[in-house]
Amino acid sequence: MEKIRIQKLLSALGIDSRRHVEEAIKNNEVYVDDKLAILGQLVDENSKIIYKNKLINQKNITTKKYILFNKPKNLICTNNDPQKRKTIFDYLGLKEYTYSIGRLDFNTTGIIIVTNDGEFANLMAHPSSNILREYIVKLEKPLSDEDIKFLNSDNAILEGKKSKQKVTKLNNLIYSVILYEGRNHHVKNLFALVNNYVINLHRKRYGEFSDENLPIGKWKEININKINAIKDKLKGE
Repeated sequence: MEKIRIQKLLSALGIDSRRHVEEAIKNNEVYVDDKLAILGQLVDENSKIIYKNKLINQKNITTKKYILFNKPKNLICTNNDPQKRKTIFDYLGLKEYTYSIGRLDFNTTGIIIVTNDGEFANLMAHPSSNILREYIVKLEKPLSDEDIKFLNSDNAILEGKKSKQKVTKLNNLIYSVILYEGRNHHVKNLFALVNNYVINLHRKRYGEFSDENLPIGKWKEININKINAIKDKLKGE
């Protein structure tokens, strides 16, 4: 493991948020190799770290996982299903407890993040983060120009709340939908407003992640440096 800043390491290990670690360092509550830590100090897995009077045993801490998965159909995103359907966690062969960021319906395909990092999951899922979501939708019938104009206006209301999106025609039945929120069955309910039915739904983008070079059914590990950069951005650091 290469040396990284102590606040990044403790945040990545799930010990505390980066901001709280920095506050603890300023309050002389963090030691590295029996000396008071300083902001930005570089450490690795061999460093002896004491955080708020507790020795951090890095080897006993669950390694954080960040998986980008292009979900196929016929999988659910919950850990336990009363109907005993196959989950994304079964598909990925994950033994430790993990959870998804941004669920997708059973028959919806596309990009989803699987992790055991609660801080990262909460940041990505929080409404204030305004995470972009792009969906590719196949409809039962073409939209009229009036339909598209309505959907892109301020008049699209779902469950009493305004829905703001950008709908773009790709071909006769295929459309791109960009949203910055993720309500339950949001896209399907959106097209129901113009008396249309979603035949196929795929999430192409979620925040800074896309399905580029990642076929449906495949997955890859996300680089920790990218995760930390996203955390910093969402926390305004």
